[in-house]
Amino acid sequence: MKSNTILLSLNEINFDFISFYIDKGMLPNFNKLFKIQKPIETTSEDEYHLLEPWIQWVSVNTGKSFSEHNIFRLGDIEDNPKLLQIFEEIEMKGYKVGAISPFNTNNKLKNPAFFIPDPWTNTIVSGNWLIKLLYKAIRQAVNDNASEKLNFVSLISLALGFLYSVPINRWSHYVKLIFRLKKPASKAIIFDSLLTDLFFKLSDKHNTDFSNLFLNAGAHIQHHYFFNSKAYKGSFTNPNWYCPTDYDPLLKILIEYDNTIGRILKKTNTKLLVATGLHQVPHEKTTYYWRIKNHNNFIKILGINDFTSVIPRMSRDFLIKFKDYNHANYAENILNSFYDTKNNLKIFSVNNRKDSLFVEFIYSKDISEFDTMYSKINDLKYTLKPHLSFISIKNGEHNGVGYLTSNFDLESADRIPLTDVNLLIKKSVFLN
Repeated sequence: MKSNTILLSLNEINFDFISFYIDKGMLPNFNKLFKIQKPIETTSEDEYHLLEPWIQWVSVNTGKSFSEHNIFRLGDIEDNPKLLQIFEEIEMKGYKVGAISPFNTNNKLKNPAFFIPDPWTNTIVSGNWLIKLLYKAIRQAVNDNASEKLNFVSLISLALGFLYSVPINRWSHYVKLIFRLKKPASKAIIFDSLLTDLFFKLSDKHNTDFSNLFLNAGAHIQHHYFFNSKAYKGSFTNPNWYCPTDYDPLLKILIEYDNTIGRILKKTNTKLLVATGLHQVPHEKTTYYWRIKNHNNFIKILGINDFTSVIPRMSRDFLIKFKDYNHANYAENILNSFYDTKNNLKIFSVNNRKDSLFVEFIYSKDISEFDTMYSKINDLKYTLKPHLSFISIKNGEHNGVGYLTSNFDLESADRIPLTDVNLLIKKSVFLN
């Protein structure tokens, strides 16, 4: 009987912290994997500005380093249709492929079992009408997280998606999650749980040969609540109003992931690979993250009107598209002119791409109701706080070492280039 291969992408998870919890008698399924395949370290880029998950996961998917694939921003994969990814490479060999939320990945499959993109990449959704509705709802929830509101259509879509994806024996699990909804990171944990149940529903239904489930709540939690983990031994702490001292969101999501691994290990003839791409280490200085509430309105207020679209990306980032270079260049000059009045620090970082701008809201101080920003090229001055939503206090930052483990012997060295993960995945599929 042939086996099927599952790639479980646990973005940026720190395996050292997992080992800490294992030593405390928790996370039994991670423990099983670590005993079968001692975690392999993966190495990626040398320069810190290249240590971004939307770069590393493209390296996994293509088997190419950044200097070879040149994908620098989330969403850039959309403009590189000739770049061969592992999904279509495996499909071309005659295998049935499915994926949920593969990071910075373009759906170029000819006949996918299912393909639900990540919330930030504009590519084809492969699935029935309900899956497409559910994807729109998840995309709206993630990209509008500054407002913390779901529109009516999204709420109905999520409810229908829940009924479609979640078996009755899992409903009590969600009831528990909803009861702690006001706890930090609870919404992220619920979304990862829903994606996981949808993955099991679809992969079982379509009997895939290779499938990928990408989960990001753990990375989100480490970035925002690293200091609350019992595994963290540093001196930094989060304010109690931000996250209660006795609450450990990282353990909550790791328990979710451990349960997911347990469900996969119960499947017969299933090869499981768990990869992280990179991992995080403590960010031991005070850095605030802010997100613009309404991108369209905000950039118009700044005096930028001749744009064709604004596309929110992760966290503080967004893409502005223009008709031509002249309009983009004009907008770049305006954005680069803004500084905060109190500290004289820049508000934006801008990457000009001829007919588009990739913009980051980089101001990282606390912001009061009266703090303002001003332009150095005109008399414009605005109060900041009404246009922004507080996201988090940064707790974790990227490290280029990632991890790989599995439920079978990978016959690999203890430390490999991240690009080699691509080869190990294909080997596990082609040797079924």
